[in-house]
Amino acid sequence: MNNIISAWQINVEDYPVNGSFEEKIKFFIGYAILAPSGHNTQPWLFKITKNGIKLFADRTRALPVIDPDDRQLTISCGAALANFTIAANYFGFSARINICPYDEKYDLLAEVILAENFVLTDEIRKLFESITKRRTNRKPFENKTIDGQILQKFETIAGEDKIRLNIIKENRLRELAVNIIEEGDRIQSHDKSFCRELAKWVHPVRKKSKDGIPIYSFGVGDLFSQTGPFYLSNIDWGNIQAARDRNLIEGSPVLGIIESRTDTPEDWMNAGMALEKILLFATSENLSASYLNQPLEIPLLKEKLVNTLKLKGFPQQILRMGYGKDIKPTPRRNVDEVIK
Repeated sequence: MNNIISAWQINVEDYPVNGSFEEKIKFFIGYAILAPSGHNTQPWLFKITKNGIKLFADRTRALPVIDPDDRQLTISCGAALANFTIAANYFGFSARINICPYDEKYDLLAEVILAENFVLTDEIRKLFESITKRRTNRKPFENKTIDGQILQKFETIAGEDKIRLNIIKENRLRELAVNIIEEGDRIQSHDKSFCRELAKWVHPVRKKSKDGIPIYSFGVGDLFSQTGPFYLSNIDWGNIQAARDRNLIEGSPVLGIIESRTDTPEDWMNAGMALEKILLFATSENLSASYLNQPLEIPLLKEKLVNTLKLKGFPQQILRMGYGKDIKPTPRRNVDEVIK
């Protein structure tokens, strides 16, 4: 296991202070690759330039069933971009980000120009130190409320990237959201294409894969860890997952929706950057999070969610947050594998 999670063991003491610019960029990319992504596909590629990087979408890692427009793929790349810039900031580089015009032919999502003139702040320090500690926690959370000032900080962080975090506080609206998420579980469990796509990225414990979701991340027993992919592809698991998600949400202090004002690839990138900053701040406060994006992966349910909850923006991510136990990290590819 150590050889496939070693990316998480990156150490600030190994920063190449006297190294070349390229060596420093590679070190920052080592933090970028620790970002979350749909099914842990890690759909990003980096090209080192004379003054920064270019970030590309790796569409060979797309999820055409649940993400036909590469919306979630782009959000994932936005999260990686946030990690890269936070790491660069921590080591004294300011980062000017240019979100590029969307063009699938070239796959270029963003350019970053660095300058060695950044004065480290406590906020960046806190976010940076959380990069290697952040996990997607799909297990139950403790019955413990989250302080209101922390919730306000989440909302402030989202706003910095022109994104809104809509925390669903009213019990009636939470119940309506849970119903729609349960409906999504049942629909997806009957979709053979969805099940095959998910099974492709879910790996047994003993498989030494550098991507995808190790079955232990779901908090299941050893027997299921070996049969999980078969189970996903051949058994009607919708009602089981719906009940599990209901229990998870009911035990989560916070259920929130990340929204954008419009629904363009630039919004998706901004949503990804805001999401990762929220997750890192949550980690710094010993909070965990996981996603419940089923309604956003089914067009009819996405529309139903917007209308039922009377959302003012475009929903990009649904997440729950709370205090959870420590869990293992998921695998990552090596830095050299994501550089063009």
